[in-house]
Amino acid sequence: MKRNLLKIMILATSIIFSKSNFAQNGTLEFTTAGSTNFVTGPSTSPVAVQFWSDAANPVAGVFAPQANPLVATFSLQAQSRSTTLTGTSTVVPGMTFGGRTTPSNEGGTTQEIGSTNIYTQLGAGFATNGAAVPLNSMFQTSPTAVPASRTNNFGAPGAIPAVGFDAYYDAFGTYIDPINGQQPDANHAVALYNTVEPLFDANLPAAGGRYAYGQLVITFNRAVKNPVIHIGGLGGSYAFSSTTNVPSICYFTTELELVNTGVTSTFMAGNEFFNVSGNNILNSAENPNGGSFKKSCAFQGGCNEIGGYDNYGAASGSLRVNGVVTQLVYNVFIRGGANSMFNFSKNQADISGANRDPFNGDLYYVSVSLDKPTQQLSGNVYVDADGLNDAGGGDINKTAGVTNPTTNVGNTLYAVLVGDDVLASNFGKVVIVEPVGGNGAYLFDNVPVGKYKVVVTTINPSVGANAPAAQLPAGWVNTGEFQSNVTTVGSDGIINGISQQIDVAAEDKEVQVNFGIERTPETVSFPSRFINPPLATTILTLNNVAPRSFPILSGSDAEDQLVSNVLTSKTLQITSLMSNPLSQLWYNGSLVTLNQVITNFDPALLQIRFTQDVPAGFAGTSQFEYAYIDRAGKIDPTPAVYPINWPEIAVPIVLESFEVTKTDCNANLVWKTASELNSDRFELEVSTSGEVTSYSKFASVASANSAVGKNYVYTFPMKPDVTYYFRLKSIDKNGSFKYSDFRKMNCAGKGLISIVPNPVADVFRISGMAKGKNTVMIYAADGKLVKTQLVTNTFGEISIGYLTTGMYVVNVLNENGTTYSERLIKK
Repeated sequence: MKRNLLKIMILATSIIFSKSNFAQNGTLEFTTAGSTNFVTGPSTSPVAVQFWSDAANPVAGVFAPQANPLVATFSLQAQSRSTTLTGTSTVVPGMTFGGRTTPSNEGGTTQEIGSTNIYTQLGAGFATNGAAVPLNSMFQTSPTAVPASRTNNFGAPGAIPAVGFDAYYDAFGTYIDPINGQQPDANHAVALYNTVEPLFDANLPAAGGRYAYGQLVITFNRAVKNPVIHIGGLGGSYAFSSTTNVPSICYFTTELELVNTGVTSTFMAGNEFFNVSGNNILNSAENPNGGSFKKSCAFQGGCNEIGGYDNYGAASGSLRVNGVVTQLVYNVFIRGGANSMFNFSKNQADISGANRDPFNGDLYYVSVSLDKPTQQLSGNVYVDADGLNDAGGGDINKTAGVTNPTTNVGNTLYAVLVGDDVLASNFGKVVIVEPVGGNGAYLFDNVPVGKYKVVVTTINPSVGANAPAAQLPAGWVNTGEFQSNVTTVGSDGIINGISQQIDVAAEDKEVQVNFGIERTPETVSFPSRFINPPLATTILTLNNVAPRSFPILSGSDAEDQLVSNVLTSKTLQITSLMSNPLSQLWYNGSLVTLNQVITNFDPALLQIRFTQDVPAGFAGTSQFEYAYIDRAGKIDPTPAVYPINWPEIAVPIVLESFEVTKTDCNANLVWKTASELNSDRFELEVSTSGEVTSYSKFASVASANSAVGKNYVYTFPMKPDVTYYFRLKSIDKNGSFKYSDFRKMNCAGKGLISIVPNPVADVFRISGMAKGKNTVMIYAADGKLVKTQLVTNTFGEISIGYLTTGMYVVNVLNENGTTYSERLIKK
């Protein structure tokens, strides 16, 4: 493309480094040898960078690899923007590594995204115009350096110092390590590019607009302390001449907001546009542009800016994240400049002499540095939901690529370094105590040479005190430990919240000690479920299927099943069997044994079965207990109860007979029961008139409460010339009762017979006859004998269903000559 046909000025970019005058042991920095990602973007694949040691910092020195390399991995996550290149089906994400704005001298009518190195020397990807490149004085490598003060470093307007451009920078830092006079020096950074084309596609306003893009995540392979983040070139612009030859420009900048909690950020160095606000990295320029400093108008041949300086407006500088971290998560935004004249980009038709479709965005660089530790122990406390069982044999050490969440259990945990050399004076004593950070990380720095163990506990001991117990908050348990100097990957072999011995030598060595913990599960106890009195054939399936719908075993787990729910497909243990010997617990067609573990639980296979009919009259209950086992193999320490109940079968007293005979003037009350389960007692009542309301109790006899019949006898002394009416009251345990028919007797020479019922429809019962053979004769009202029946007992049943309705007389003749007579009404 010919530049005189398309007047496009692209001022978008960046830079970055790391070093310090203040680091006594040198620093860890990004270098040429620190990454193999010398490839061309754009790409969204994670970029891993290995830190190299600069032992001579702040003097120019030679970088060297570490024995146990510290690695930072950059990744782009949760992207919410993308654009499709005009005239193609190619989709470009909003954020990429190694992308850039298409330069104006690249021809072609097809829209395309430019490319640059994903990992490159700082400043190598900037515009050739040196005025746009940030310099060393804008950065600070060491976190222990004194933060720069914001003082203006400008020379007099219009003056061009002989020493070069440095006098014209608002520079607040001292970034040292020049190599062969290069500016910037040998340090490297990761190149990122946020295209604004998605915002142009959506016709979103640039002026005053701010839009979320996703997240930039920097993950370290072990805990680091107070890392310094370097930002180069936040901000860009896009200018063009319209078809009417009217110049237009759009300003924009990337802004980063730290998501991490429990840490703070401190400004270390930077130009006047680099703004650290809380934990956020912002560009303070009202109209951010592609350069990183103000340039003298006299130097550039004149300009119309106020004060004689051209405001380039890109932000570059360093900040320190205060705390121990293993990961930094920044939310990424694009903010439009206040004086933007259009919405981020333009179509070909709008550009004077256009023969290409522009692609626009913000190119910037990110790097990290930190002080080089001496002997260092670090690690993390992970929520380890599966108990060291992640695929690939790794887990809390993340060797299998599994990202377990970290925790400090509400700021309750401490990492305690304890001496473990029996020959040393600190054996068994606390050497260093560090609170576990809000992100679950801890770090012991500058550890003296010696042998140690690390304990994770809720106890905050004093230095020199005896080693504390590995105590966790209620409901939490240890799942395992990992340390990098133990050959057993993923575990030190003993799950107790205490590491194995660590031998710290005087060398560049960092030992990582990670701990896995998790919460124990909770199992649901159910209220009693009532069933009908069961039989030997009764089977209850506990799968919540109608009509009985017995609930499915349920529980919750903070890692595996946050909300209480059924344990289908989970693991559980039967911790106690059915408490009633009449019932049994079966699973998958087999009798369950005590403490049996059931994996991949299927509720349709769990049954309560009964071995025999439940005896009538006995209420019952039976229950079993179970406990949820989570993926880490941890069991609920308080098993849940699953009870069932059935009511007693209420069987009233079955009275087979009640008769009254006499011996001289004693009435013999004789009764027999067929069964009397659930019975309490019998009460005997007497009346001399036969009126219902005139009966009174004269005796009480306890019931045998037997499932089989019993015989009872009670003797009542009678007075001469008095007729007595007797009845029996049967009373159950629940207080219910029932009366027998009455019987009458007196002391006269001949007894009194009793006919019940009277009137009668079919069969009546006659009692009160003398012992021996009794002939029962029934006469009609006209004196005609209509029935004769021999009864060989003192009582008997007579059937008269075939007789017509009317009055009859019943005569009884005993073999000893005794006679009885009574009237009878046939209904």
